[in-house]
Amino acid sequence: MKAAVIEEKNNIHLKEVPKPQLKEGEALIKVKYCGICGSDIHVLKGEHPTATFPVIPGHEFVGELVEIKGTGNEEFEIGDYVVAQPFFSCGNCEPCAKGRDNVCQHLCFMGAHTDGGFAEYVKVAVRKMYKIPKDMDLKLAALTEPVAVAVHDVRRSGLRAGETALIIGGGPIGMLIAMVARYAGARRTVISEISDFRRNVAKKFGFDTVNPLDADFDEQISAMTDGKGFDVCFEVSGSKPGVKTAVEKAKITGTVMIIGMTSEPYPVDLSAVFAKELNIQGVRIHSQYNFIGAVELLKNGALNEEFQAMISKVFRIDEVEDAFAFAQVPGDYFKILVEM
Repeated sequence: MKAAVIEEKNNIHLKEVPKPQLKEGEALIKVKYCGICGSDIHVLKGEHPTATFPVIPGHEFVGELVEIKGTGNEEFEIGDYVVAQPFFSCGNCEPCAKGRDNVCQHLCFMGAHTDGGFAEYVKVAVRKMYKIPKDMDLKLAALTEPVAVAVHDVRRSGLRAGETALIIGGGPIGMLIAMVARYAGARRTVISEISDFRRNVAKKFGFDTVNPLDADFDEQISAMTDGKGFDVCFEVSGSKPGVKTAVEKAKITGTVMIIGMTSEPYPVDLSAVFAKELNIQGVRIHSQYNFIGAVELLKNGALNEEFQAMISKVFRIDEVEDAFAFAQVPGDYFKILVEM
């Protein structure tokens, strides 16, 4: 089969590789679309702390079920369109027993530790695979994994209907978190972003926006919250100023969600954490329960118009090198998909 392979740092190219062979409890998917995630870029650039080479990147995929091995899989038929949670968890360690498979002690993530979705075929664990409707736009279904991240982050935050949310960083994940937070009942959802393009798109979706580089940024935030701050601050930028802002702008007894990947330790104002009795919550990927939530959210279509607007450009598999080069240059776009 054809696959995009990272054989060494900053070297991705299309080549012929063996088709995956299945074991009991695994399924083979003929990939239709796979999205490029920031973590794929980290893997390519050698910045992922545990990724190994060679590896086929990609974990945001949708495709057609072509083979399944094992018993008790009557809910699936060959030819079904499916998505799958893109990591393998042991199911036996303490985090897994608590339903926290996303922090499994033996986590094996597709596209970093094992081959992923930038290929004609990908194998997945049947117990992490879900059908999608035949009439669903498959490009939209390719967003299931990043939507699952947003669902996981909002649920883990404890955000309640009528509360306020500040999203720091208006990239694809930040925008999806804002959409899910508003759908979950946030009465005011504000996106802090330096990019004019991203702020303008956020405004089209009906979100309030602020530019953290504005001289009156603090005054704008104060006016939006009557000087109280936000119930939940989602830090998605992975930047030192973003972490600082999240702690500063969380209200007394508020919650700070640490989502953006940081390349170095960042200082936190512990006196503010103490004085305001803040809750600081780290999040990683998504639990299987929240992946199911994303599948159901896409199936009910409530946010599909907004989700569709996240798809900025589609490349063909034979253009995968160009796709990854494009995705590494900051620009006016959100999600990049590759069609197999």
